[in-house]
Amino acid sequence: MASRSRVFARFAGAAAAGFGVASSSQAFAYDGKKMEAANKELFDTRVKQYAILRDMPPLPELQHEAKGQYKVAKKEDVLYPLIEKSDVLMVAGAFFGDEGKGKTVDAIANHPDVACVLRVNSGENAGHTVFDAATGRKYIFHLAPSGLLTPGKLNLVGPECVMDPVSFYRKEVKQLVDGKVDYLDRLFIGNVHVVTPYHKLLDMITSGVNASTLKGMSPVHASKVKKRGIRLDHIFNEREVAEKRLSKDIQDYEAVMARMKLTDEDVVKMCQQCNADGVKRMPDYIIDFAASKDKVKFIMDMYETEVINNPNFPRRGDVSHILREKLANGKKILIEGPQSYWLSNAAEKFWESSTSAQTCAGGLAAAGRFNIQDKKVTVLNIHKAPGSSRVGVGANPSAYAPQDFFSSNDIQTLNDFPAGTWEAGEDFQVLHNKWFDSVQKNGVVKPEWHKGWDLGVAFAVSSSYTHGECGATTRKPRVCGLFDCVAHAEVNQVQGPYLSISALDRGDVYDKIGVIVAYVYSNPSGKQSSTNGRVLKNGDIIKSGDALPTEEAMKHCHPIVKVLPGWKDTPVYAGGSWWKNRNPSDPLPANVSKFISTVEDFTGAKVVSFGNGPKGDQIVYINKI
Repeated sequence: MASRSRVFARFAGAAAAGFGVASSSQAFAYDGKKMEAANKELFDTRVKQYAILRDMPPLPELQHEAKGQYKVAKKEDVLYPLIEKSDVLMVAGAFFGDEGKGKTVDAIANHPDVACVLRVNSGENAGHTVFDAATGRKYIFHLAPSGLLTPGKLNLVGPECVMDPVSFYRKEVKQLVDGKVDYLDRLFIGNVHVVTPYHKLLDMITSGVNASTLKGMSPVHASKVKKRGIRLDHIFNEREVAEKRLSKDIQDYEAVMARMKLTDEDVVKMCQQCNADGVKRMPDYIIDFAASKDKVKFIMDMYETEVINNPNFPRRGDVSHILREKLANGKKILIEGPQSYWLSNAAEKFWESSTSAQTCAGGLAAAGRFNIQDKKVTVLNIHKAPGSSRVGVGANPSAYAPQDFFSSNDIQTLNDFPAGTWEAGEDFQVLHNKWFDSVQKNGVVKPEWHKGWDLGVAFAVSSSYTHGECGATTRKPRVCGLFDCVAHAEVNQVQGPYLSISALDRGDVYDKIGVIVAYVYSNPSGKQSSTNGRVLKNGDIIKSGDALPTEEAMKHCHPIVKVLPGWKDTPVYAGGSWWKNRNPSDPLPANVSKFISTVEDFTGAKVVSFGNGPKGDQIVYINKI
C-alpha cells in the first residue's frame, strides 16, 4: 500500500532579512476573521475571472463521447508481458507525487525475473508503507527500496541519492533489525551525498510556507552542485579530509545565521516550535547539533558512532557497477521513482515549485548510469484519481482551491478548524452536488458560496476528509482536484503510454466525475503572459496535447471541466459486496469504462490497471474489449 507522508513547518512572526522564516516566539492559532477575509478575497477574484469566461462558447471536446469498454484481466496477461519484454522497468509518478506507486512497485518486484530494486536519486522526502506478507508487520520506507520485504531480491540505493545516514538507520534500517528481516546481504548503499544536520536546519530556516518537507533537500543539492559537501565514502576515510570539507560547506549555514542575526539558542527554539504540535519534524540529534559549540566535531563524532562503528549499518557498494553487471547477465531491474514527473527539477513548467532532483523517467535513467542504447526500458506511470492531489505550493489548475490557501491562512492540520466552525467534512455529498452543479455548459466553474466559504475551498477540505488526503499523523490537508488530461498528455508524450490509476474506488462515492480537457487563460488585470515565445491573453485556450505554459502563466490558467457520470451504483471497491458478487467475466461497469476511455482518448495513455482498495493486492488489471 502506498502512502506518502510530508510535513511542513511554519513560524509565526515577521520575516527577517529577506528569507522565508519568522520568529518562533509564538505558535499560531486559527484566526476566523483572517480566514473569512481570505475566502472573500478568493471568491471576489473568482467572480472577476468568471466574468471574463462565462460567455465563452463550449469547446467541441465537451461533446466527446468515449466508447471504450474494458474487462478484468490477469496480471500475467497484462503486467507480465511488459516485464518480460523489458530490461529496465521504472515506476514513475505522473502528477505531483503521492500517487500511490507502491502497489505497482510491489507487483513488479515479485516477478521472478526481476533481480533487484533500487532508488537512484532524491532522498527521504519520498516513501511508502509496505506490509510483510508473512507477518503482517508494517514498514515505512523513505529511501530504502521496497524490495527488502521480497525474499531473494537485491536492493540498492544509488550514488545520486541524498541520505541522512543517522535518520536512514534509525527510521528505516532499525525496523528491519527489529523485525528480524535479513538485509545485510541484500541491501547495498552507494556513495550517496550526505545530508547533514545543517542542511536540515537551513531548510527549516529558509523555506517558505508549505514549500518544503524539511528534509534538507534544497540545501544538500546545493552542496552537491557546488561540490562542497561530503559523500558516504568521506565518512569512512580520513577524518581530517571530511572535517575540512564540512568546515567549508557549513559556511552557508553560518552565513544565513549571521545575516539573520540568529543565535544557536534561536535555532533551538525554532526546532522546538517546529515540534510543538507533537510531530517530531526536527529530531533530537538535529537540536543537539544546533546547540553544540564545535559543530563539525559533533557531526563526525555522530557518524563514527552511528555509521562507521555500527555493525547493523548496511553494506556499501558500487551500486552503478552492480546494476550494470546484473543487466549484463540478463537480469531485470526495477527502479522506484520518487516524487513525480511534474515535481522533477527538470520539469521546466513547474520548476519554481519542484523538488531538487530530476525525478522524471529521464532523470531516473540518467541517475541509473546504464547504457540506454542497448536496453529496453518500460515506464509505468502512476496517477491517483478521483481526488488527484498535490502537496506544497505552486500552480495547479486542476485543484479545487489554490495550493497555498490553507497554509497561508494558518491551517497546518485539519484539526486547526475549531469545533463547530467546519462542517464540510460531514456533508461531502452536498458539496459534491453543489460543486458539479456549478460547472457550466462551457466547462467553466461558476463561483459559489457554501455556508460562508468559497465552494471550491469547502469541497477541497471535504475531499481531504473523505479520501484521507492528509498526513496520517499531522492531518495536514492535501489539496484535491480533478484528473488533468492536459498535464497528463505531456507525461504521456515523454514517459510513454502505460498508466495505472491508483485509487479508482474513490469514485464509488461520486454521482459525477470531472476531468480537465483544456485550460483557459484568464487574468482579471488584463495582463498578458509570455511563455516560450507565445503570448497568452484572456480567453486563450490550451488543449490536451498543446504545449503547456510555464508556471507564471499557469497561475492564470483555469480548467475546462468535462463532467462524466459516476459509478456509485456499481462500486468497484474490492471489499464491497457488489464487486465481490459480480460476474468476473462481465465488462467493467459502463461509467467506469467511460472514465477510463475518456482519459485514454484525451491523453493517448493506455490504462493497464487501477487500484480498488488500500491493500497491496487490491489492484485490477484490465484489457480493452
